[in-house]
Amino acid sequence: MEKVEKQYRNVANLNSRIQIHQKYSTNKKDWHEWLFEQYRIGPNSNVLELGCGDGTFWFKNKGRIPKSWTVTLSDFSSGMLADAQNKLGKAPNMSFRKIDIQDIPYEDDQFDAVIANHILYHVPDRQHAIQEIRRVLKPHGVFYASTVGEKHMMELNELLKNFDPSLSDVLTNVQARAFGLENGEEQLRAYFQHIQLKPFPGGLLIDDVQAIADYILSSGTEVRHVLAGEKLKDFIDYLEREKQKNNGWIHVTKATGLFESS
Repeated sequence: MEKVEKQYRNVANLNSRIQIHQKYSTNKKDWHEWLFEQYRIGPNSNVLELGCGDGTFWFKNKGRIPKSWTVTLSDFSSGMLADAQNKLGKAPNMSFRKIDIQDIPYEDDQFDAVIANHILYHVPDRQHAIQEIRRVLKPHGVFYASTVGEKHMMELNELLKNFDPSLSDVLTNVQARAFGLENGEEQLRAYFQHIQLKPFPGGLLIDDVQAIADYILSSGTEVRHVLAGEKLKDFIDYLEREKQKNNGWIHVTKATGLFESS
């Protein structure tokens, strides 16, 4: 988890990754708004989010959050938690707390809903984390966890490989292999009886090659040390040529969805 905290110590890397989806998604439905619409959380609910990041999800849905909810936003990164607090300000039904998902500091049966979006694949002891989530949920509580699939952003690896074969598989989708659309249900099954996967449709059509470079450099891999200086300029020139071959666009696959477990 320390590696994740370092990568997302502040909002800069996360924003590079969020913005490419916001600007270039072929599905014009905002991801965060779509997520909110999938949640079945009743009035007077006690809600815990693990890995809240900079609070963008709650900021975008601020006008739709019932005042009867009690919401605890948490993150392993102090920097991210500070960004979330600054973004959301003070709300009487919202609090912030630094929490390690592998050791949730609450008694059993506390929450009606627990949310963990794009976070489980980072967790070293994932089965213990899921057990902890099940423990703090009320008997009929619901767990919502979004993640990616094996084909997510796969064209970026192809672009890197074609530019420089030594960069082949540098962006291997370790997230999906750890906890993805294809294997998430199996990991949740030990603790939840009812599991439903809700896929988010659409891909990316990108006309700004700098946005692609920024996304790749924000990945937290060693590629940011290789793609530097003149080599980065050469890569951006290469992306520009690829874009022109495809009528001014680069298509990138998105494979994202939400598990609802109870």
